[in-house]
Amino acid sequence: RRRSYVSSGINAEYGEYFQHYYITNNLRMGEDDLQNHPNWNAILQWSLRFQDEPLENRVLEPMDQERQQFLMRAFEEHAAMTEDPVKSMRCHLKVIKNPDSTKEECIASLEEIAFHAEDLDEANDLYLMGGLQVCCAYIKHHHPELQSLSCEVIANAVQNNEKIAQFASETYVLSDLLKLVDTSPHEVVRVKSLLAVSCLVRGNEAALNKFNELEGYNVIVRALQSPIYKLQGQILSS
Repeated sequence: RRRSYVSSGINAEYGEYFQHYYITNNLRMGEDDLQNHPNWNAILQWSLRFQDEPLENRVLEPMDQERQQFLMRAFEEHAAMTEDPVKSMRCHLKVIKNPDSTKEECIASLEEIAFHAEDLDEANDLYLMGGLQVCCAYIKHHHPELQSLSCEVIANAVQNNEKIAQFASETYVLSDLLKLVDTSPHEVVRVKSLLAVSCLVRGNEAALNKFNELEGYNVIVRALQSPIYKLQGQILSS
């Protein structure tokens, strides 16, 4: 899944400096070494795209101290963001809890939280810090994209995670998800909420019992009869 990080101010102006850094620090690399370092190779190609003239016509000179410090600081900031998922999730939770946040900011933050929730340990961290409960509240949001992203967070978090699945089945979450599947006027919300229901009840006896108690099978039958092909396909593939 593509993530929406901004590379801490690294832009076209600094492409040539990374290019120089790469070349001067990897002169001894052969083809086999480059194959074993695809990320370095990809970043080199990225930097080359921002050059106004061919590489063979350029004179590479050592970076001055200021530019070296800027580049290293930018890498460190980006690494800190990617290597500390708890810090990242706390940051994004702060956004979606803030009533002054814009819709676009909340969408971006829920996307990032959904990405983190794909990891079992990070999903547990999200639950322990109370973040899953915050995301679940967006099930009832009036904006369909925020609703669907909330469903995606739940779907990612409950998979193969008994603790979180128990929370979702013992609270209002499953009931609200079934209501979205059954009555939401938005196709994307119905599809994503069905995905969350499927992930929740799969292999979870307690959630399945709750599903039966809420007459979930009737909801599924009505969904199969809907004209939404994606919804039908989701049911058949679940």
